[in-house]
Amino acid sequence: MKRILIIIAFAAFVLSGCKKFLDTVPDGSLVPENAYASAAQINAAISGMYTNLKYVVGYAQFYTAYYTASTDESYHYNASNGFACFAATATDNITGNPNSNLWRGCYQTINYCNTMLDNIDASSAGKVDVNIVRRAKGEVMFLRGFHFFILAQFYGDVPMSIHATTDPTQSQIVRTPVKDVYNQIIDDMTQADSLMYDQTFSSQGYSDRITRTGVQAMLARVCMYAAGAPVNDTRRYEDALVWCNKVVASGQHSLASSYPQIFIDEAKNIYNRENIFEIGFNRKADGLISASGGIGVYVGPSMGTTNGTTPTGAVAYDSGWVYSYLKLHPRLFFKYEPGDRRRDWNIANYTTGTTSTAITTSAVSTSLTYGASGVGSKIPLANSRYWSRQPAKWRREYEPQISRSTQMTSNTNFAVIRYADVLLMLAEAENEVNGATAIAYDALNQVRRRSISTTPVVDSVAYVQGTGYNYAPDSVTINHGGGSGFSISVLYNGTATKTVLVLLTGQGSGFATAPTVTIGRQWKAGVQYTLNTQVAATNGRLYTVTTAGTSTASAPTNTSGASSAATTGAGFTYAGFACLVTTYLSAVPLVDYNASVLASKGITFKQAIMDERSRELCFEAVRLGDLKRWGILLPTIQGLGADISGANLLYPKIPSAVSELGVGNDAAPLAPVNNISSKDIFYPIPQWDLNLNKKLTQNPGY
Repeated sequence: MKRILIIIAFAAFVLSGCKKFLDTVPDGSLVPENAYASAAQINAAISGMYTNLKYVVGYAQFYTAYYTASTDESYHYNASNGFACFAATATDNITGNPNSNLWRGCYQTINYCNTMLDNIDASSAGKVDVNIVRRAKGEVMFLRGFHFFILAQFYGDVPMSIHATTDPTQSQIVRTPVKDVYNQIIDDMTQADSLMYDQTFSSQGYSDRITRTGVQAMLARVCMYAAGAPVNDTRRYEDALVWCNKVVASGQHSLASSYPQIFIDEAKNIYNRENIFEIGFNRKADGLISASGGIGVYVGPSMGTTNGTTPTGAVAYDSGWVYSYLKLHPRLFFKYEPGDRRRDWNIANYTTGTTSTAITTSAVSTSLTYGASGVGSKIPLANSRYWSRQPAKWRREYEPQISRSTQMTSNTNFAVIRYADVLLMLAEAENEVNGATAIAYDALNQVRRRSISTTPVVDSVAYVQGTGYNYAPDSVTINHGGGSGFSISVLYNGTATKTVLVLLTGQGSGFATAPTVTIGRQWKAGVQYTLNTQVAATNGRLYTVTTAGTSTASAPTNTSGASSAATTGAGFTYAGFACLVTTYLSAVPLVDYNASVLASKGITFKQAIMDERSRELCFEAVRLGDLKRWGILLPTIQGLGADISGANLLYPKIPSAVSELGVGNDAAPLAPVNNISSKDIFYPIPQWDLNLNKKLTQNPGY
């Protein structure tokens, strides 16, 4: 987290672990009665709470790659990881286990919050500016509510205390009904809203410390969850609508003009007005880890290189090593509509090379990139390989070098909530309260307009690699078909196979006709050709010049051997076929939704919101919660079995080829389908904590 002072002694207390349930008293000279006697101490205490959120609760890795992995968007690569595949058990209590870390980490931070709230007034009286204390209390009340919100989502009824634990007997606490937990969360955050009226994005200039609109946005989400299953406190839809409107009315936030730029900014630690509250990660310039995370490492397209060195001279993974724990369900790919440019950003249309190759490049058009395939290179996937595609919302190539040079951690921030989410919640809450009004449609369409072109885009490219090349094609010509923004990457594999690969990198828009691409030097009459030049004739055949000369009006047509230099002016020896590229335009997209458009699609406004949330917010750790609150988690996950088997003809069945699946076999995508049952709305209470707190009861089914 940037711009927050961390006092090492206090941070050590925060990270020291949990000796006993609801441990409260730190080692060393700081005790609650004097721990908040200066602005620096207050700041350090709050910083420690954010640090817990990153590492103990798990936003650095577990939250996206484990806790919320199994949905209709994605699945965890490892079928034996029970926690990520709806097969967690109560005995998952080993140190480092995600379930235990989540439960204990939340309670650890809640108790830090309680300790501060119980003592800050007396500790700071007459020593610290009252406005600093006021804002701190608001921030800590939010953090307490936020951690109870995490617990309520994953465990339902949970023990709840709003005062610090000072006696071991206070750890014996019964579970509070989840509806009452939500009421307390809302009370905490509502108080935080009133206390933090002057802590804004504009006043801070960054969003990895909560602001007033961050509180309001999260209150909207909390109310949406409380209104839905299993709590079903439907009056909370009205409250959610109020909080969404407050965020909009604040003028503090807006949609970024470019959807990919949101995530590029996160990789670069650049703050924008769309990200309302984000978890900040960074690295020190000396290469030592400093609050680094795992976003982009565990959720991203597989990649690894060994080029360059770190500041200490060690081998660098300078295109960013990615473990790719999260794999894609093709159902998400097919959810995108024609012209939706979010699809090819969120879902990689490439994999990566595994061997290095050498190439001599030459100048080419600025509408493409040109290079060698190999380790870390983006190798295009065939358009039909849907199960091979991977989440690509966060791309480590955009991180600073110091971050990319680290194998297991990254610099990339993670947005807990964005303005686009607020607009979609506004549309959903408005629909629940007042129906599909113009207000609801406008909020939905604001999100759609950013990413869906009003004209066809290049939906995909297909190519025949070509055969017979003896060196890299030295020319690429593109006719843009009256549009703009179309770009490709042309890669030449200079190994024995000498193939040419073409990757779509920019879909463009405004096309009257599909763009055409010509790769390699084209034969022309009246040209002086030198030895070993390669040319492609209009018939698509590839020729190597074996007799220098000036070409005549007669193009070579031979399919073997050399042409007659007397006829063609130079000797053209048949080499094979040139790389041929075909581009395909999308259908004319529908951008703005209205009642007639939805009627033509046969869907309700609510279904439109459900789908739009997935298209916009995929892999951002909200889909699992959405499926739960809509009451459709169980049938949705079970329905994926038909996708995998091919029984659902809307989606391609899982391939039998191991190389295409990319996970070894079909066990990983099938694990959540086979494991899930009604008990999996909530996780099991860790057995260690059941043994310690005799008043705790286990969730049903465990």
